[in-house]
Amino acid sequence: MSVDKQQLTSLLSRIALRDREAFEALYALTNARLFSLVKSIVKDDQLAADLLQEGFLKLWFSSKRHPVEHPWAWICQIMRNLAIDELRQRRRRQQNDADSTFLSQEMVADDSPSSTNTNEPQRLDLCLEALPYEKRNVIVLAYQHGMTHQEIVAYTNSPLGTVKSWIRRGLQELKRCLTE
Repeated sequence: MSVDKQQLTSLLSRIALRDREAFEALYALTNARLFSLVKSIVKDDQLAADLLQEGFLKLWFSSKRHPVEHPWAWICQIMRNLAIDELRQRRRRQQNDADSTFLSQEMVADDSPSSTNTNEPQRLDLCLEALPYEKRNVIVLAYQHGMTHQEIVAYTNSPLGTVKSWIRRGLQELKRCLTE
């Protein structure tokens, strides 16, 4: 089955006008291939089906902005991005779960009142506050909010090299502060 560019453009234009029949036709025409695309990324049938549904909802609401030149690539990119975002979010949740499990085990193992770990969060906060704003900001965005370098570049409107330098130098300063 090939996807006809003119047919897709026509369907997307009609969907932009909230034509449900065009939406159903687009779904019938593309769902099998898009499901395969999403499943190849997430490796789970149920999750792929959920993401496919979310992707079609996104198409419904963003069809006014579709590119006329490459509608099929645009649709595939929406689905691919949803799948990749879901994998990233799952990794972050798993990492956060692992971190919290490790921390809770560490706290149970070392709950003596004379423990030196009781002031670590406060020390980290003090050391973070001692950093210049730019370094502190990018470190928090990267490590607390889980943003990638590219996302930080877009968020701060700073060059990639600058963001990387701020992170590296900020982490060096934090390490020095925490080990003193």
